[in-house]
Amino acid sequence: MDSTQDFRAVIAAVSRVTGIPEDKIFSRRGGREYFDARWMAVQLLIDMGYYDRQIADITGMTQRGINKIRAEASKRMAGTWKQFRTNLESLRNTFGITVTA
Repeated sequence: MDSTQDFRAVIAAVSRVTGIPEDKIFSRRGGREYFDARWMAVQLLIDMGYYDRQIADITGMTQRGINKIRAEASKRMAGTWKQFRTNLESLRNTFGITVTA
């Protein structure tokens, strides 16, 4: 696994789907759309087999920040977040990621 290549590919794909510029996805910008983009990127990297620590290292975030993104997103995913789930599944398909329940 080449984390740099995977990270760049994930960021480019998430940017395409969300409309958030690649260099802003892991910036300190707030707002739901930025959080959603960060979470999609983090989730795709997890789906690809990366651990929180590795994701923190390649994103420049802290491991605690990555954990917080994951915790908050799981709460929101439990709701009716249809468009987000659709975008995430589309990205998973792009990377050939299969997630079993």
